[in-house]
Amino acid sequence: PPENEVPVAYALAAYVTRRAGHLEIPGTAAPDFDFVNPSRRPTHEVAGIGGKNLPVVIAERIDGSSEMGSLHPDFLYVGRRLPKVSERMEGMKYLTDFESWQPGCDAFPVFTKPTLPFMAGCSAEAKFLFLEYLELDEEVEALLRRDAGIVLLARSSHQNRLGEQRALVHELWRKGLTHPVVMFEHYDCHEKEQFQLQAAADLGALLFDGLTDGVFLFNYCQEGEQLSHAMQDETAFAILQAARLRTTKTEYISCPGCGRTLYDLPGTIARIKAATAHLSGLKIGIMGCIVNGPGEMADADYGYVGAARGKVSLYRGKECFEKNIPTEEAVEKLLQLIEKDRA
Repeated sequence: PPENEVPVAYALAAYVTRRAGHLEIPGTAAPDFDFVNPSRRPTHEVAGIGGKNLPVVIAERIDGSSEMGSLHPDFLYVGRRLPKVSERMEGMKYLTDFESWQPGCDAFPVFTKPTLPFMAGCSAEAKFLFLEYLELDEEVEALLRRDAGIVLLARSSHQNRLGEQRALVHELWRKGLTHPVVMFEHYDCHEKEQFQLQAAADLGALLFDGLTDGVFLFNYCQEGEQLSHAMQDETAFAILQAARLRTTKTEYISCPGCGRTLYDLPGTIARIKAATAHLSGLKIGIMGCIVNGPGEMADADYGYVGAARGKVSLYRGKECFEKNIPTEEAVEKLLQLIEKDRA
């Protein structure tokens, strides 16, 4: 119901207003950036990142954990705990601090600004560099012009982290540097919802503006129990899907429900999710009424729309497939329609 949105709105407003009165960020927008209709920043490909590739997900396992959920990240950052080849996940790409990297170790080294002198002598096919906006000086620029095989991990400790990361990418764009950029976002959250909201708030604008080639979420809770790695990975993929950049699971489009909703909307959503969560890439609209429902779910593959008291209409795409179905039969009929089309 709509009232459930209010606490989330308050939490979001409280998080964003922390940036009020922040120190000035001396940035200049790239001339080719279109504020009205932004497109993805042009980049070249490095290790499957950037270019025409979908945005990647990098996750951390610096605690040595092997925990994995249903969605596996593209890269694992393990700090200095690079596992033996025999102990690694099949198909997984690993990032390790440059001190632990050796030729033939089948991993990519990670550097920071203070360790730049060691990068020139590194023979790795691709190298990763943590970089803050104010670290983009003449030394770093010269390095990037010499070496196309570098992926930048944009990080920030600024009060307005989003603004400083945006400034970094625009500066790279202005200088004609096309190295891929992955946004590194770090948190100290002890609640799942808190972590999800903050990560989405920080990454949303950067993703919509086409300023990143991937996401890297890191959470370390100073007090209390740590959030699971699997949940953090799932959050990264969910944010990319919400931005329409990478689809990895079933997507549900729903209204909050108003006075025109004449059936159990939350219960119906739960039942449909339980039966269709395995259908990756499918979009299902679940709408309270016929007034705004069809328009709000216009890009859905299937729709479940309230028609009258105790009645529902089913849609295939934008076309109404069957009208005025009793609600006690509608979910099953929707599932039958999906199964028939996928047969």
